[in-house]
Amino acid sequence: MSNFKGITFKRTNVREFLFFLMLTTILAVLIKLSKNYTKIYSLPVTVVNTPIDKVVSNLEPEELEVTTSLSGFALLSNQFSDFELAIDFSQLEKTSNKKYQYVPEGHPLEIANAFSGISEVTAVRPKQIEIQIDSLASKDVPVTSFLSSEYKTGYGPNGKATLTPSVVRIVGPKAYIDTITSVQTISKSITGISENIETQLAIDSLALHKEIKLSSYEVVYTQEVAKFTEGSFSIPVKLINTDGVDVKIFPKTVDIYFTVPIDAYESITVNDFEIICDFKKRNSEDDFIVLTIKRAPIEVRSTRLATKQIKYIVVN
Repeated sequence: MSNFKGITFKRTNVREFLFFLMLTTILAVLIKLSKNYTKIYSLPVTVVNTPIDKVVSNLEPEELEVTTSLSGFALLSNQFSDFELAIDFSQLEKTSNKKYQYVPEGHPLEIANAFSGISEVTAVRPKQIEIQIDSLASKDVPVTSFLSSEYKTGYGPNGKATLTPSVVRIVGPKAYIDTITSVQTISKSITGISENIETQLAIDSLALHKEIKLSSYEVVYTQEVAKFTEGSFSIPVKLINTDGVDVKIFPKTVDIYFTVPIDAYESITVNDFEIICDFKKRNSEDDFIVLTIKRAPIEVRSTRLATKQIKYIVVN
């Protein structure tokens, strides 16, 4: 019995030893991590928010050597992070026509914020960054939309669709700009339409050279939608350009069918339409003249004639 007690006592001692060993190790690591260290980082630099017609053609140097003071915790955390100093265009100092400079000593907070857990930035090299910014060519071009629309029965577009903006400015090297006459949207499809359309369409920038920039990468497509009904009238045919020749036509009236928004239907009258036949455009071999709808109300979306041509007889 005493031997078993001895074994139990020894196992307890081992567990206590391992526990205190682990505890002291953790405390030692925490103490080490809580201390401050000096670390030198290479910090890549980029310029952001440049005007659309400007481009950074040279940046020297492209990295800063930043000496920092930071805790062991921050030092450990930063081993797994990528840093970059994004210099806003408004922070650049212009030195000549195309030359700018950035003085890091004047922006200690921005440089410190580029890192995580930095206690202090103690030194930055070099003392300044030289930047050259060139102007790009630009021009305004129209936007072409690609929207496939399918309407519910009885509904359709009322008037023309609009794009906002309908024109965008493109900016880039002149050799590329000169070849572009318009930009297009990425195709989009809408079905079951019974209400006014207002949707955003993305411009297909991938179809352009990568150095081309746009003043807007999206447009708003707007289309008024109405419910339509069909109407019809019997319209007298007007004969023109007979030059004194006595001509008889038959029939003298033709039926016209049209679709119109329901709200505008009551305002449409027979006098809003005009159908003509031009004697100069007659087909003398078959004795017929093709009819033309010369006038129809602006509210009418589509028209069709029951008869597209009529016969004629020259009396004298």
